[in-house]
Amino acid sequence: METFLRSIHMNRRMLGCVLSCLLLCIALSAAVWFIGTPNRLSLLPPQLEVQKVLYTETNSWGFGPRGNETGVILYELPSHMTHKNPSVLVPELTWEATPLQGHREWFEGEGASRTESGPLLENYLNQYGFGIPIKAEVASEINRAVSAQGSWYAYSEHGIIVLMPLINRVAFIYAG
Repeated sequence: METFLRSIHMNRRMLGCVLSCLLLCIALSAAVWFIGTPNRLSLLPPQLEVQKVLYTETNSWGFGPRGNETGVILYELPSHMTHKNPSVLVPELTWEATPLQGHREWFEGEGASRTESGPLLENYLNQYGFGIPIKAEVASEINRAVSAQGSWYAYSEHGIIVLMPLINRVAFIYAG
């Protein structure tokens, strides 16, 4: 009987240790996720006054900064910002008017579309073979913006900013 009671006590102690370790792992994972998740609004210059993320699709296949990360983040552009010249608003970036030209990664590469011409988001995202699926409506909006007049784009240190004032949107796009 005494042996039985000791084994129950040991099993309770072991169960308590296992549960404590499990809870600690869950808490640490949650902390890493909350702390490690980038503030998506900080990817854009504050002068754009963007406050709302509309769509996010990202993935990472490596470790550390620049570890084969690919993503598209779509933001809502405040309506009072749609008529402002980005070159004046954010002079530290070199803004170019669309249609996008001269950046081969939008036209060719490892994942380039052979059936569609013009700059395509899919081509840019797949340039290193680490593409991700993007919601069709979002890809279509970005493809229209970079293929026609009326939008602006700038290469930043971490990705490309596509300013789409005609539809009150801003996209932050990165691959690498």
